[in-house]
Amino acid sequence: MENNKTLNVAEKVKAVAIAFIGAGIFSQGTFYFKAQSSYNIPRILYPVFSLLDNVGLAVAMVILGLGLAFWGFNKWKNAAGKPGVFLSIAIASFAIFFSILFFTGKKATPEELAKASEESRAKGIEQIQSAEQPDFDNPEIDAHFAAFEKLLTEYKTAYKNKNKHEIIAKESAYMEWNENSADLIQKLSSPEQKQQFGLYLAKLSMKWQEVK
Repeated sequence: MENNKTLNVAEKVKAVAIAFIGAGIFSQGTFYFKAQSSYNIPRILYPVFSLLDNVGLAVAMVILGLGLAFWGFNKWKNAAGKPGVFLSIAIASFAIFFSILFFTGKKATPEELAKASEESRAKGIEQIQSAEQPDFDNPEIDAHFAAFEKLLTEYKTAYKNKNKHEIIAKESAYMEWNENSADLIQKLSSPEQKQQFGLYLAKLSMKWQEVK
């Protein structure tokens, strides 16, 4: 019994670390839609940057970040963690990275993260939670966001009914939806639009994780 408890704690720590890394990659990726003087590039994404330049890197980082956050959530859930606690951690992680990148204009370092003020963290949370659905006058993107709301409703129903088969199916559909997001974000015409799209994706990701 004690061994299981220790193992669960270890898995929760791993889950938080994965989600935190995902939040950082996602947040910084949204800034790379606009050319920078230098980039913090995850090693596995160097080929993407070499072939597709900063926009390809940005798309890859947004998708990778969301994927890591979702992976972290699954590990947390499998370790008998409370979804509400993970959601709070995820929101704080996104908020810390966004607040640092938005309000200091500098790359995030461990030292900066450690010194991030409560005020900046609160502003970051507000930035994400207050994000409105972008209006790009693009029916395809509007349909994409509508598809998320439908999928979210079905996911909530599956959890309410404790239908494990449907839960797994909806989680798989959500991952496919995220992949489609990568295609759509490349169709936007400006870095500002892409950043707005990415910020709203962060909000939707949090809405998804609230379901439990």
